[in-house]
Amino acid sequence: MIRQAARRIARRLAPTVMASISDVPRLRAQVRQAQERATAATNRTRALRQRVAKLERRRLAAAERQIRALNDRVERLETELRLERQLSRRVAEVTDIVQEVLLPAANRDDDRIREALDRYRDSF
Repeated sequence: MIRQAARRIARRLAPTVMASISDVPRLRAQVRQAQERATAATNRTRALRQRVAKLERRRLAAAERQIRALNDRVERLETELRLERQLSRRVAEVTDIVQEVLLPAANRDDDRIREALDRYRDSF
């Protein structure tokens, strides 16, 4: 009874304070809900960050594999190119020999043949 009387007096003297006090349970529930939503959002954000990190690691690994494969291919192509150049140089040398030896032989120019053969021997 004393409590009820005190509440009535408090309502008359400070109505906004009493209304605020009666709002406390509702406000606590709202704060709890907001905290739960924030926790859920934090968990979703963490999961998304982990997923992004995983995808980035996969993409990086794939890019590294592709770079290694391309480097290997470039090395093979460079080797093939070097061999092709050597072969072309050798074909050019043989062509020069044919021009210097066989053509004079067809003309029966023995001095030019001996000279060309000497140059050819000296090149080795």
